Amino acid sequence: MGATIFHNLYICYMSILLTRILFLSLGTTLLIGCNPFSPRYNPEGLADINLLGDPTHVEGYFRLFKNAYELRDTTLYGRLFASDFTFSYYDPDLGQDISWDRDTELATSYNLFQGVLQINLDWNYYTQLDTNETEAIVIRNFNLTIEETEETVYSGAGRAKLRLKRNMPGEAWQAYEWFDDSDF
Repeated sequence: MGATIFHNLYICYMSILLTRILFLSLGTTLLIGCNPFSPRYNPEGLADINLLGDPTHVEGYFRLFKNAYELRDTTLYGRLFASDFTFSYYDPDLGQDISWDRDTELATSYNLFQGVLQINLDWNYYTQLDTNETEAIVIRNFNLTIEETEETVYSGAGRAKLRLKRNMPGEAWQAYEWFDDSDF
């Protein structure tokens, strides 16, 4: 009879021990797999948010322009210009407008981006903003600071007149003409 009592106590003890181990491991598994402070997983992530600027809107176009310039990224920068793009500025020494095409603009910008430490571009107020569904005329003031070396910094202000186009509403705006009126 004594062995039976010890056997029953042993079974009872083992049952309680296994139950505690089971609940402890189950609780640990639940805690590891569930973080109450973590947001729910979204497989889309930030797919519908363009943090660098959404060029389907005029303001987003200028945000992307700023980010492409400050990140010195010609891949982003190139997305801003149509294949028939023309850049122009007035050269007071020659007394005439100077113009170049998209490829020259991208090559010039690439060389600038590679040759400087930092660029800061701040788009200011709109002087003119006329848009319809597929064309926009924008005149906007800006401040530009270019840090070539720690000792050599260029700062200036100006006004850019951009003509933007897109084939259909909802598509990205691209510049096909830019007249730069700045003090650089």
